[in-house]
Amino acid sequence: MKSTHKTIEVQDHLVSGEIFSVHFDSSGNLGRTIVREDLNLSDYYPDDDYVSHQEQPKGLKGILYAIAQKLMLRYKLKVLLKHSKQKKLLDIGGGIGVFANFLKTKGYNVSLTEPNLKARQLVEKKGIKSYANIDDLPLKETYSILTLWHVLEHISDLDSTLEKHSNLLKDNGLLIVAVPNIASFDAGYYGPYWAAYDVPRHLWHFKPEGLVRKLEDHGFGLLKTYPLWFDSFYISILSETYVKRNFPFLRGLVIGLYSNLKSLTTKEYSSKIFVFQKLT
Repeated sequence: MKSTHKTIEVQDHLVSGEIFSVHFDSSGNLGRTIVREDLNLSDYYPDDDYVSHQEQPKGLKGILYAIAQKLMLRYKLKVLLKHSKQKKLLDIGGGIGVFANFLKTKGYNVSLTEPNLKARQLVEKKGIKSYANIDDLPLKETYSILTLWHVLEHISDLDSTLEKHSNLLKDNGLLIVAVPNIASFDAGYYGPYWAAYDVPRHLWHFKPEGLVRKLEDHGFGLLKTYPLWFDSFYISILSETYVKRNFPFLRGLVIGLYSNLKSLTTKEYSSKIFVFQKLT
């Protein structure tokens, strides 16, 4: 009987130039980057160039990221307020604390986790409690909301971590997750050159069905999804540079716009926010 599993080869364009295999399950809804057991993933996160940790963004990529980031802060807050008035929140993988600091100004009791030491040092200067990982949190501490903005795809032991997330949440608490969508138009258009594969930093790759099924297995129910409009532009521009076509910025803008327009009917945005609730 012929296997229905699919594997693609994807290059790490950001750091090493190495090729990594991404293996999908039989449904095609969930993919995993295959990495050696002895691989030190921290070596693939450059301190100076990885834009999510930059206090002062560098280059075109960093500037675009910062502009989109500022515009999205209020959007993310609106998502929070639509689903909860509670204000005790843990931002997991919170980088240099841009989102956490924004929420702090809105009256939230917010903490974050972040493995990068330099990022945590910047967070502490903003008066926000930070921890290297969720295992370092105070015992029996619980939260009304957990947010993971493009973090879940980086987690190695996904099942055990989701169990810990559930234990951190109060009854009926919210788990808000943003991840790239491998069912989007831009993902299909660029194939293995799609920048959101971002191997080996991204260990997991989701279609919405695959993410929802994984979270349901851990006691979460989906409430609603929201588009992340800017991601298609950023990812398409970056993908164009990987393909090495002429005029990558302009071409990326066109493909990003087309992906967003197509998503108006398919709902398969380049990245999506998923609001889950802990079921009791």
